[in-house]
Amino acid sequence: MAEKNKKWRNPFYALLIPSGAAFCVTAFAYGFMAFQQVNAGRAAIAAHENHPLYDWLRSHGTTAILVELAILAVLTVGAIATDNWWTSEEVPPSQNSDGE
Repeated sequence: MAEKNKKWRNPFYALLIPSGAAFCVTAFAYGFMAFQQVNAGRAAIAAHENHPLYDWLRSHGTTAILVELAILAVLTVGAIATDNWWTSEEVPPSQNSDGE
């Protein structure tokens, strides 16, 4: 009896989870920082002004979000483009209908 071919999992899906989580954290932190700067009073802005996360987001936030978005785009296209290849079940040569 022929061994049944097992389906492989698409590795792009495993890579999409941590990169999507990183993008969500960065986007929420960047949005919260921007929202706080627009709507908070001067005292609240001064209280968080020297926070290391806000300093980093002010200088690298836009770049980080764009890089993470590009990574998500590449991984998504890769997952969609290779999904059939990773999940297709090939028929072993001994089970071909050609009779060879």
